[in-house]
Amino acid sequence: MSNKRNVFIRESSGLLKQVNLMDAVMLNIGNMSAGVTLFESISPYINNYPGGVLWLASIIGLIFAIPQLLVYTHMTRKMGRTGGDYVWISRNLNGGIGSTMAIALMLESVAYFALIAFFSASSINAVLYTIGSVDNSPGLVSLSNNLFVNPYNGGLTFDQKALFYGIAAGFFVIVILLNIFRSRWGYSIVTGFGIFSLATLIIAMIVIGASAGRFGTAIQPFLNSINSSLITTYKASPHSFFPSNFSLLSTVLLLPLFALYTYPWMQAGPAVSAEFKQSERVAKFNLLFALLLTAILVTGGFLEMDIVAGYPFNFTAYPYFIYNFWTVAIALAGNPILQWLIGVGSIAWNFFVLSYGVIVFSRYVFALSFDRILPEKFAEVNRYGSPIYAHALDLTITLVFLLVPVFSLNAALSLYGATILGSLYFLVASIAGAIYGIKNKVVSLIVAGTVSAGYFAFLTYEAGTNPLFGFTTSSGSVNPTTLLFVIGVILVGVLIYLISNYRNKKKGLDISLVFKEIPPE
Repeated sequence: MSNKRNVFIRESSGLLKQVNLMDAVMLNIGNMSAGVTLFESISPYINNYPGGVLWLASIIGLIFAIPQLLVYTHMTRKMGRTGGDYVWISRNLNGGIGSTMAIALMLESVAYFALIAFFSASSINAVLYTIGSVDNSPGLVSLSNNLFVNPYNGGLTFDQKALFYGIAAGFFVIVILLNIFRSRWGYSIVTGFGIFSLATLIIAMIVIGASAGRFGTAIQPFLNSINSSLITTYKASPHSFFPSNFSLLSTVLLLPLFALYTYPWMQAGPAVSAEFKQSERVAKFNLLFALLLTAILVTGGFLEMDIVAGYPFNFTAYPYFIYNFWTVAIALAGNPILQWLIGVGSIAWNFFVLSYGVIVFSRYVFALSFDRILPEKFAEVNRYGSPIYAHALDLTITLVFLLVPVFSLNAALSLYGATILGSLYFLVASIAGAIYGIKNKVVSLIVAGTVSAGYFAFLTYEAGTNPLFGFTTSSGSVNPTTLLFVIGVILVGVLIYLISNYRNKKKGLDISLVFKEIPPE
């Protein structure tokens, strides 16, 4: 085995052990984004799956996430390093595969974060419209119709696009600068956003539950603003929380929608595992606590909506998009302070997701640089333990991707289909976990990795064939923009690996030796 001094760029990462259990849990909760899930991410598509039950699909999704949880927890405890799953994929499968998949996931993720930042305007639009409609405030309704319009509806003026770009870009600049000045500040931002976002979600659940007895009357102004026929529909609908035409198949087919936002996204905590304080305790519990809390909130939110409003009515109202868990809570609040608190909370979830993304992206860049795949400059840290050049790269790429919706909303929406790379990445990570189990004779890990790989094979297939995910169109043809992006980022990963291999060989370094060693902490 080669001496680590010759393999890695230095003998210590230079990152500080300053991530406590709360920080790690909040990173993961941001990654699984319960609040975004309860907004317009899943429920509007329920009419594509007659008889499908959202809260039951959430429970099934949790069950299928357990094997992945076992893989990620075990591997983080045994191989907890910066870059998380990239490290064990590259060490147990192949360095080229690991680095290519990590680069593909990074580019897909930063494109996704840029889109979330731009399209977070839809949450601002929903809050302004809902409060304006319920409180009969023409000024707020005008803002939602003319300034903070819903970008998903298209028809944005250049000024409106520029406004959204400026808000998103400004947020990224501020958060990345804070991460550069002190890495601890970055974690504090994530934890702060997480606590506030979770608190407002819980308040929203309390408001909906407390309004159950008066739902029919309290919701009428909001329904009337959407479509007055919804009031008649509500009165005529049976107020049962379970569909009479229940379909287990439709419920199972809802799982890929959950997979876009919630349970499979477990790489955030492991990506910073080299920075864990009380590393064994944090590695053991951070994903478990985050997964269970996410499941309780997502399942509870959808179940509560069906209990209070009735499944048949929700099935009709959800496809209007503006009707969802958050806007219903705002409409039922009956108090301006509560309305704005819940509204700001629904908006904050988007920036919570972006805050965790800033940290996690930089750690993958750092890990690849430490392994000599990316330029060594990106593995440099300042005296506060922050990988400053990795953050600068993040900001540059994000600002470029943010330009996509400015010039073409259709192209931006097409990029959502690139989430197929996420399913493929977790499939590879699960296989790597199973192989580690075989090498080390850990039967539970072999079983968990195999089951998890099977589940992600299904999700990858669905992401590639179901038009809802954007990779294919309703006619069955592949979306050319999405296909070009997916193939492009994979090719970029392959080229970067080949170029780094060539350059290091010229320096007399065999890059394959890197993947026979575990990086130092």
